[in-house]
Amino acid sequence: MKAYPLEAAGPVVARVIAEEVAKTGGCGVVLASPPSASAELVRRWLAPSLRVAWPDAGAVADVAGALAAAGAPGTLVEALAWRAVAEALGAAERLLPVGCTNKTELLLDPHPLPARVLPLGDIWASTLHAGLGIASLPPVLARATPVEVAAVDGALVEYLERGAAPAEAFGRLGALEGPVRDALDRSAARRRGLLVPKLTSWAVGSDLAR
Repeated sequence: MKAYPLEAAGPVVARVIAEEVAKTGGCGVVLASPPSASAELVRRWLAPSLRVAWPDAGAVADVAGALAAAGAPGTLVEALAWRAVAEALGAAERLLPVGCTNKTELLLDPHPLPARVLPLGDIWASTLHAGLGIASLPPVLARATPVEVAAVDGALVEYLERGAAPAEAFGRLGALEGPVRDALDRSAARRRGLLVPKLTSWAVGSDLAR
């Protein structure tokens, strides 16, 4: 799989996000995902031209506690709290909430997204892992090795970008074939109305989901 060079993506991402901030009348962005290597990468790319804010960790903890007490699923509490506090801060200070979901997560994770605007949404998890040494993964790949993650990303490229039949694209994934195909189908409903800087020939939010 030929990946888009990670550092070469920075200027493209920064330009697209700056244009969206200007279009929406904002004065910067707020990161709606928890701190991570990917979030720091987004901050580094955007900070030269935009104000980049983080939600207050204490406020996030308070909201997380309230969500847990209300019965929110434990696996979603932290992400939902970050999103809620980021949206509140964005509304108060005219900041555009942006999430740090990567392309692999976007295609295979059925959980709610952190934001409508996803600077890393056209960058594969395997590309981020190669550049950062770590990358967030969807639950279906929680126990996958880096080699397996790269194979899954390659299969998604074959299917989405090159038009291979599902059996041809995913048939070499072994035990991961069924779970990956199921996850791809289950996540389809949330891939509408997103802003993802387009870096490849098939980008969620720029091209029709298949």
